[in-house]
Amino acid sequence: MKKKVLVIILVILILAGLGIGGLVVRQRYLQPKPESEPVGIEDRIPQIDPQKEATHLSKVAGEKGAYWMRGLPITWNEIEKEKGEYDWTFTDEGLKGKDDYFSGDVYHIAMVWPYANWDQDVCRQGDKYKATGHLKNSDEDLKIGAPCDIKAYANFVEKVVERYDGDGVNDAPGLKTPIKYWEIMNEPEMQGGGIGGAGEELKFFVGSSQEYLEILKTSYEAVKKADSEAKVAHAGMAGMQQNFQDFWNPILAGGGGNYFDIANIHTINTDEKREDMYVMKFKKYLEKFGIKDKPVWVTEVQFGELQDKPKDIEEFNRTLAKSSVFALAQGADKLFYIENWTTWDNPDAFKPPKEGEKDKKEPKPKIDLSNNSTHKVYLNLVDKINSFGKIETLQEKFTEGKDDNSGATSQIGQYKFINGNKAVYVLWGSAQLPAEISGKVKVTDIYGESQEIDAGSIKLSDTPIFVEKL
Repeated sequence: MKKKVLVIILVILILAGLGIGGLVVRQRYLQPKPESEPVGIEDRIPQIDPQKEATHLSKVAGEKGAYWMRGLPITWNEIEKEKGEYDWTFTDEGLKGKDDYFSGDVYHIAMVWPYANWDQDVCRQGDKYKATGHLKNSDEDLKIGAPCDIKAYANFVEKVVERYDGDGVNDAPGLKTPIKYWEIMNEPEMQGGGIGGAGEELKFFVGSSQEYLEILKTSYEAVKKADSEAKVAHAGMAGMQQNFQDFWNPILAGGGGNYFDIANIHTINTDEKREDMYVMKFKKYLEKFGIKDKPVWVTEVQFGELQDKPKDIEEFNRTLAKSSVFALAQGADKLFYIENWTTWDNPDAFKPPKEGEKDKKEPKPKIDLSNNSTHKVYLNLVDKINSFGKIETLQEKFTEGKDDNSGATSQIGQYKFINGNKAVYVLWGSAQLPAEISGKVKVTDIYGESQEIDAGSIKLSDTPIFVEKL
């Protein structure tokens, strides 16, 4: 058992309506060297800042007011290419954040892929197991079935968590921010034949629900063995469509809820018919299996077409602002944006290297988002609501769609985001102004433009405004 000194326990109470049931975030302080020498700056182990850890919106384009990023790849085959031989170079470099685009504090939820070809070759034969799209490696065909040697996989997970947990024991050299959150694969229900937003075939796993349940259970136990404070998220559920539920039903009915701390849902091509980002439907779905009071993270949030700039940019921006607020108010704890708006005017900056050019050191094109109106909407959300401690619902009205690809559409939203002694009201829809808003106030539109006016002159519309008392 690793020794840890927990000096301060910071308890952040999130309202029951958020579906989190009181998230406890511990501030991890410093630990002396085993020789009991005086603690100096050079002896300190990496720390988690509980205030940054408790924020709600992901980092886009290196935004310094946001901290969370998702998808750091932890692929078994990349690290343990030969049985018993570990090469941490790729993952260590990924954590150093040398790219200016990802500068600043980064809090990762790292994604674990349980695939190593030397293991797969024991029991997985045939082309059907070969990866395509995101997981395809130019150097070799990665096989993506369930591990043949589940104990060997568990041993790998323990070593990975130990290297990045920041406890001062066998940590990666130069580790600045520990990894305390682990996601076990991505959309395992996507097993080929599905078309992604960019036209690619989505194939992340070839296996059954029961095989994924074993992977999840094994991963959870291995993570907790290495770091009892770490949190585990199940693979993001690709959406609430019935065929996705068919894959997940046996997992959750088989006790899968015992093997994750964070419930994980995705919302792709989000529009006004799904402004809650599936959160309401997802929470009801989990409750059918007795799963309640777990944080809900939406680890893929995407609006519009993945690559094409929307024809009605104002409608897109309004949906981004309203949906982000509405989803948080319905119980989402964190939102991870697929920041497709950053590519609209900078397509070359995000192109992956061509085959054979992976190691070519060429400067990346500059990314200019200064005139990007959607990015201004994102920056305003980060400024106004990223650090709230709780939300009060003052008034709301919404309708829920009946088909499995829809969610809820909000007509009226009046929410009070509270961060310590500061409150930001987010308001939209045809309704009277909340009685507690009066006198002189600062009103900010979705683009971050502010003015000071008398509350009596506020006119509400379908586009959210952000109101602060003066």
